[in-house]
Amino acid sequence: MGIGGSGASAAARLAKETGYEVSGCDLEESSITHRLRKEGIAVSLGHEVSHLKNLDLLVHTPAVFYQSLTHPEYLKAKAKGIALTWEEFMAEYLQKGKYTIAVAGTHGKGTTTAMICRLLETAGLDPTCEVGANLLDWEKKNNRVGKSKYFVFEADEFRDKFLIYKPDLAVITSIGMEHPDYFKDFNQVLSSFVKFARKAKVLVINGEDAGCQKLIKEIRGSRGIRVIKYKKLTKVQAKLRFPGEHIRSNAAAAWTAAKVLGVKDKQIRGGLERFGGLERRFEFKGEVEGAKIYDDYAHHPTAVAANIAAMRELFPKKKIWVVFQPHMYSRLERFFPEFTKALQKADRVVVTDVYSRRENGLPKPTGKELALSIGFPKATYVGGDLNNVANFVRRNVSPGDAVIIVGAGDVIKVSEALTSGPS
Repeated sequence: MGIGGSGASAAARLAKETGYEVSGCDLEESSITHRLRKEGIAVSLGHEVSHLKNLDLLVHTPAVFYQSLTHPEYLKAKAKGIALTWEEFMAEYLQKGKYTIAVAGTHGKGTTTAMICRLLETAGLDPTCEVGANLLDWEKKNNRVGKSKYFVFEADEFRDKFLIYKPDLAVITSIGMEHPDYFKDFNQVLSSFVKFARKAKVLVINGEDAGCQKLIKEIRGSRGIRVIKYKKLTKVQAKLRFPGEHIRSNAAAAWTAAKVLGVKDKQIRGGLERFGGLERRFEFKGEVEGAKIYDDYAHHPTAVAANIAAMRELFPKKKIWVVFQPHMYSRLERFFPEFTKALQKADRVVVTDVYSRRENGLPKPTGKELALSIGFPKATYVGGDLNNVANFVRRNVSPGDAVIIVGAGDVIKVSEALTSGPS
C-alpha cells in the first residue's frame, strides 16, 4: 500500500525476488508504478478493501500515519493484525538471519549506503541492498538481492523509524536538527540517534561532525559497542567522480565500513573511484543554452550549502545558479535564516512555491518571502507551474553558466523540462 514510494517499492522488489507473491496499490500513477508493472508486480490505483482478499500481510508506507488513518483498507488490515510498515516488514522478514548494515544520518545516508553497497558488490561480498534513491550503476534501481549474509540499507530517523532495527554494523554520517514537523529541537534528534547507536554492535561514525561528537560523549562507556570514528578523505586518497567535502566525507564512511567487513584498501579505493552516483544526487542532466544543468534532492540548508560549495569546486570560474523549491512550510519556517544564508552563496537564485503535501493550515512563509530575504537582484521568485520556472531559467542563463536544481518535491520537472527542449 503506497507501493509507488521509494522505500516501499524497494521492499516490494526485494520481497518478490526473495520469493514472496507481491501486489500493490497507490493513489496515483508514477514512473515507479509503471516500472513495477514491467517487472511483474501487479499495481492498482486507489485503496480498496477488496485488495485484502487472500493476503497474508498488508505492508504499507508510513505516510499512512500522517496523511490518513481512515483508509478502509488499512483499518481492516489493522483489525486483522496483518498491517505493518515496509520498514517493519523489512526488519522482521527480509533481514531475518542476515548481518545488517544500517546507514543513518541527517545528511548523506543515501549516498553512503549506495557506496557501501557498490564496494561490497565489487569486492564479491554479494550484498542485499535497499537504498533511498536509484543507483545509476544499477540501471536506475534502488535495490539488489544478493546471496550472502550481508544486508545494507538506509535507516531513516523521521518519526524514529530507524529504532525498529538492531544493526550488526551502524553507520552515522551526521546529526543535526531536521524534521521540525516531528522533532521539537536538536536534543530530541540527538536522543533518538543515541537510542539507535546503542542498538548496534559496531558503530562507524563521523568524528568531524559536531552532532556526532555529542553522540560519542553520550554513549561513552556503553558496553557491547565498538566505536570507530572516521574523517573525510582528501582528494589524494581517492579520485572521486563527484566534487564536494560532503561527498569525501560520505566516501570515508563507506571506506571505514567496508574495511570493518574485510575489504582491502586497494579494492575500496578502486570501487569509490568508479562509483557512478545516484539519481537526484548531484546528477548531471544535460545542457540548455550552453549552461550545464545538475539536479539534487537537497532540501535542508546544510545540504543546499554543500551543493553550492561542490558546484564552486567543480566550476570555479562559472556563474552558479540555484533553482530552489522549499520543501514543507514547517521546514522553511524553522530554517528560514539558514536557507537565506546558504542561498546567498550562489550567484543567481530562483525560488519556487513551497512544496507541501502532509501539512494543513500552514501557508507561511512563502517562496516569495524567501526570495525577498535573499535579496534582489540575486534572487527571483517564480511561482505557479514549474514550466514557468524552466522557461525563466532558459531565457536568462548564459553559455558557460552552471545550474543546480534542488529540492525534495517535484522540482525535478524543471530539469526535465529544460533538458527536453523548449516547452
